[in-house]
Amino acid sequence: MAQGIWISPFDFRPIDRGPGTLFEEIATRDRSPDFFSLAMSLPDPDPVLRKLGKDIKVYKELLSDSRVGPCVESRKAAVIALEWDVARGNAPAAVTKFVRQCLARLKVGDIIREILNAPLFGMQPLEVVWRRDGTATMPDRVVGKPVDWFVFAPEDNSLRLRTKTNLVQGEALPEKKILLPRYNATYENPYGERVLSRCFWPVTFKKGGLKFWLRFIEKFGSPWIIGKHSPNASKTDVDELAEKLERAIQDAVFVIPEDSSAEIIEAAGKSGSSALYRDLKESCDTDIAICILGQNLSTNVKSGSLAAAEVQERVRGEIKDGDKKIVVQTMGSLIDWICELNYGPVERPIFELYEEEDVDQKLATRDKTLSDTGQVKFTKRYFAKAYGLEEEDFEVVAGTPVPGGEATPTEFSQAPGATASPTGDPMDALAAVLTPEQLQGIAGKLLAPVLDLVESAASVEDIAERLHGVYPDMDDSTFEDLLMRAIFVASVWGRLSAQAEGKEAGV
Repeated sequence: MAQGIWISPFDFRPIDRGPGTLFEEIATRDRSPDFFSLAMSLPDPDPVLRKLGKDIKVYKELLSDSRVGPCVESRKAAVIALEWDVARGNAPAAVTKFVRQCLARLKVGDIIREILNAPLFGMQPLEVVWRRDGTATMPDRVVGKPVDWFVFAPEDNSLRLRTKTNLVQGEALPEKKILLPRYNATYENPYGERVLSRCFWPVTFKKGGLKFWLRFIEKFGSPWIIGKHSPNASKTDVDELAEKLERAIQDAVFVIPEDSSAEIIEAAGKSGSSALYRDLKESCDTDIAICILGQNLSTNVKSGSLAAAEVQERVRGEIKDGDKKIVVQTMGSLIDWICELNYGPVERPIFELYEEEDVDQKLATRDKTLSDTGQVKFTKRYFAKAYGLEEEDFEVVAGTPVPGGEATPTEFSQAPGATASPTGDPMDALAAVLTPEQLQGIAGKLLAPVLDLVESAASVEDIAERLHGVYPDMDDSTFEDLLMRAIFVASVWGRLSAQAEGKEAGV
């Protein structure tokens, strides 16, 4: 229905609101004065390629450079070294299990390496080849394809495949077929930014400098041998002298007529000129490393402040996090496709990349020592927090015997005839089971050597020095464990004594 206003019952004036509304896109390429298209594909706006009139294959050649190649591998290795997993999140357990099975059959490491080409070339299309397994649809292969095989449609920035029959416009692609990780892609430049584009001129200048440097070394790196002949020498004599001088460069021995002479002239003062070529090469290598890694210290270690090193390492860490997000988003799209094809609208599990942390040995030793005493029982929440575990990945087993055959307080509290402690304290439960005579026998055997040492020692320092004499074959961890057990027994003994005194007093 046309929009307008009624001036009178018989006079309707339509209102022209101009092109588009709030719900329509009006800034499009077909209306832009800067874009002209003859039903062709969207041109690549890369400034280097446009200036050279070449395609992206130019950037592939850069990977053979002695600085570009190692920097690229270093950048990829920072992400490839991470561990990957599929976190359940809010997804059903069956869906998470199925997704893990699908990814386990793929070469996820190779897929991640392909995805990491996106920052280098702006984008990296990956074709997903599906297969049927009974009633399930699963990805059989995920293969990276050449970037120059694909273009974008100017109408909606949709990806299209260039073929022999449609080389310019390309053909439309089916859904859930091509994964497309991109690096800093925009509406204006759907091809993405290319890190290798920033490296092109440094590599070009370096190659040109090396070419002239080699000529310079060839010209001035070796001394010149100058031969002098008499003015009346014939051409044959001149050629013969030149031949002898040429052989002298290799053999350093030559014979000339008496009226001829030869001298060696060094290229003095040329070392400074040679340094210019070296500085050019180092400057280009530095620029390449900064373009790819965001810093230069890891590839060209020189003296510098610790603060500068920390800043550059932080910058490289930020680049790694950005690359990691590209991988997570791409693999997340693959997981979405798997779920849509097999389960429809359902909560998706999450693809994760993480660093495998080393277990804190000091913390683990402390927890084991406390656990072995039988006094401490750690919860699942503590293990998940202290060791970075997921609570559903493990179970805490109650009533584990203490090494050495002694029963834990939990076992004592569950013994026949035992009464539960109203306080829930394992030492109270143990005191309710053991008789004073039993506890006296345990404490006497355990603490007798220590009590004798305490009685004969002159000071606390003397006790510390003589402890290893009482237990010469006991290492520090064993002694620490024994001491903790002794403290535990002494604590229970004190409570038993207090209970016995209370009964005698009629309390």
